[in-house]
Amino acid sequence: MDNDELLRNDGPPLEFRLGSRLVVAEKAELLDPTRTIYRLDLKRPPLLVALIQAVVSLCPWMNVPWPWFLPPTVILKKRKDGWEEEFEKEKQAYDVLKPIQGTIVPQFYGEAVYDGSPTLVLSFIDGKTLFDLWRDRVQRYTAVQEAFLDEVTTSPAPEDCLRELLEEALRPLTSYGVHYTDTKLDNFLIKDDGRVMVVDLEQVELDTTPIWEESVNSANVDSLIETLRMMRQYSSRTAARVRQSQQNVHSASPVGS
Repeated sequence: MDNDELLRNDGPPLEFRLGSRLVVAEKAELLDPTRTIYRLDLKRPPLLVALIQAVVSLCPWMNVPWPWFLPPTVILKKRKDGWEEEFEKEKQAYDVLKPIQGTIVPQFYGEAVYDGSPTLVLSFIDGKTLFDLWRDRVQRYTAVQEAFLDEVTTSPAPEDCLRELLEEALRPLTSYGVHYTDTKLDNFLIKDDGRVMVVDLEQVELDTTPIWEESVNSANVDSLIETLRMMRQYSSRTAARVRQSQQNVHSASPVGS
């Protein structure tokens, strides 16, 4: 198979240029049809490069040129039409938040050209958004499994714990003078280790107060908690309707059937 055949793909393009390097992927996936965000699984590097990457991963303090030492999976965020200012703002935000890249916000590997457009190359976060977690709950609620419904509707996630996790994520942004203004549930991801990470920095405000009590970020925690509380109440009402519907079906069934 020649190189042209390898790069031919019915879906998103399989290559992008980051600095002087042409990066080639084995798989590209558009994560959301309403957004210009892609997940790319890169081709495995030569053995020597792979060994160096392994050493670098164990030594995060090493200053390495990212174009040559990318992880196996990356996220590409193309600039949206008409969003030039927001695109530049997001790059500025990642520069300001460099000390907490990879822990609170994604790692920013640089600006690339993908499918003819300026693109941010970011680390892949293995976790679920707050919206995904709520949606999973709703799907379970409507699964008409009565015993399971009883279990999930009486076991809500503790709000105090979630509040603490959100504050741990947003306080560092505040300390760097960054106010987060795009407080959608799908912009906060919870990893398996329990940490919350924040994505989509294109609408932040920079050079703001570093005082937590005076910041927008503090109010954002309350807003997110309230949104989840309202959605959980909606889900509970949905569960109650499903349970009532089941009872009506059982009541209408002929005796002995």
